[in-house]
Amino acid sequence: MTVPYGIHINNDALPGIATTLEDAATGLDDLAGSVPSSVDAGPMTAVISPLLAQVVTSAGNVANGLTALAGRVRQAHGYYQRTDADVAASLEQIESEMNR
Repeated sequence: MTVPYGIHINNDALPGIATTLEDAATGLDDLAGSVPSSVDAGPMTAVISPLLAQVVTSAGNVANGLTALAGRVRQAHGYYQRTDADVAASLEQIESEMNR
C-alpha cells in the first residue's frame, strides 16, 4: 500500500512485535544465571572482572529497555485500535446522514 503522506502502521503486526521484544528481553535475562560469579584469569583477573560486570549490567539494561519498548508497542496498538474504531464510527455517522 502506498501512503502519500505520513506513515502506515500495520496494527495487526504490533502484538507480534511486542512479543518478539519481550522474548528477546527474556532471553537476555535468562543468560544472567550462566554468568560466573568470579573469574579466574590469572594476572588478568583484575582487568577481566570489571569488564564482565559491565557487560552483565549492560545486558540487563538492554533487557529492561526491550521490556519497556514492548509495553509501548502494546500501548500504541491499543491507541491505534481505539482511533480506528472512532474514525469508523464517525464515517458511519457521515454515511448515515448522507443517506437520509
